[in-house]
Amino acid sequence: MKIAVIGGGISGLTTAFYLKEFADVDVFEKNKVGGKAHTIKKDEFLFEEGVNGFLDNTPETLELCKKLNIKTIKANENSKIRYIFDDKLYKLPSSAKDFIFSDILPWSAKFRLFGEFFVKPEPKDDESVCGFINRRLGKTFCERFMRPMTAGIYASSPESLSINAAFPKIANLEKEYGGLFKGMLKKKKGGNPSGELTSFNSGMSEFIDKLASELNIIQKEITSLEELSQYDKIILATPAYDSAKIVESKYPILAENLEKIEYTPVAIVGFSGDIEPVSFGILTTHLKTLGILMDKYIFPNRNGIRCMVGGKRFEKIKELSQEEIIEIVKNDIEKIIGKNSLKFEFLKLWKNAIPNYKVGHLNIVRNIMLEANKIDNLYLNSNAYKGVSFNDCIKNSKNLAGSIRYENN
Repeated sequence: MKIAVIGGGISGLTTAFYLKEFADVDVFEKNKVGGKAHTIKKDEFLFEEGVNGFLDNTPETLELCKKLNIKTIKANENSKIRYIFDDKLYKLPSSAKDFIFSDILPWSAKFRLFGEFFVKPEPKDDESVCGFINRRLGKTFCERFMRPMTAGIYASSPESLSINAAFPKIANLEKEYGGLFKGMLKKKKGGNPSGELTSFNSGMSEFIDKLASELNIIQKEITSLEELSQYDKIILATPAYDSAKIVESKYPILAENLEKIEYTPVAIVGFSGDIEPVSFGILTTHLKTLGILMDKYIFPNRNGIRCMVGGKRFEKIKELSQEEIIEIVKNDIEKIIGKNSLKFEFLKLWKNAIPNYKVGHLNIVRNIMLEANKIDNLYLNSNAYKGVSFNDCIKNSKNLAGSIRYENN
């Protein structure tokens, strides 16, 4: 069986790796492999263009690292220290006791949180993160916590994102247990994600390069399905907008649905020098700079710090020059830490960085999959549909490869 995987990002590479155990697989990639998982060197500084690691709470990722015989490294204790910048810097509490006595929320907002026990569920087909959190935990909590969180994970906003698509585990606590705190008590879990932040000695490209070395990579842009007639099966592991272009001549309805998935732009700016407070990073609530990621303080063999700019909060970022983007970062860094005597380096502008799981996203994905399932030899797999994290991509790839293997046995 011959299989073509279109797209050499994390989803495409991992899908191909699992498929090659029982099929002949070619991976087509028009640019560099790895997608947004890429480590670059600027002078003596090491920066990540995108993801800097993964949580070690997903067995599929650790199993894959073991298969590749690649060594992982753990982040140090600084990775557990995180800040939010609103009108000033607020340290994120690490325990319930710390939260009660911290100044991250006024007392009125803290008392509103305790009232969540008495908020009745409101079953809805879908709801924005903003609507859900305001209803259950209050507006102040949403502004101080969820606004920076949605920017940090999805480069989006709580008004835009779907609670069911972006944070399904939170949404399910209300559906299954009638409330968030009730659900956490019954499941005996707190609100923080489990697992330790993990990466690789030489950055994420170490993983990508090792994975790519196991595969047959063909440097070529695929623009239509007609180019792949010699393959028994085709997997589109490309962004939704690229997948739409590839299928539009043969399957226009599928293409139309794929084009409904939106993406947000993000620019990455790095800088050298030391800043305080030393931590994993700082997320912001309203600035054009969404956050600062201090890789140099959490992993060995790193010495750069980088900023994310734009997202849903400032989509105009994709129209600006490198100099204009750096100027935005300089001004925001001065507001956040009172320091602007740093050396800044433009790293990357992703005009379509992260899929925006907007309200109604699950219905869009459902319609996409209904159309795709009508096509015998075509499969879709990318972070456009379900889960944007490194772990999600690997888990989804393994599941897809397993399904294809099962179909052909």
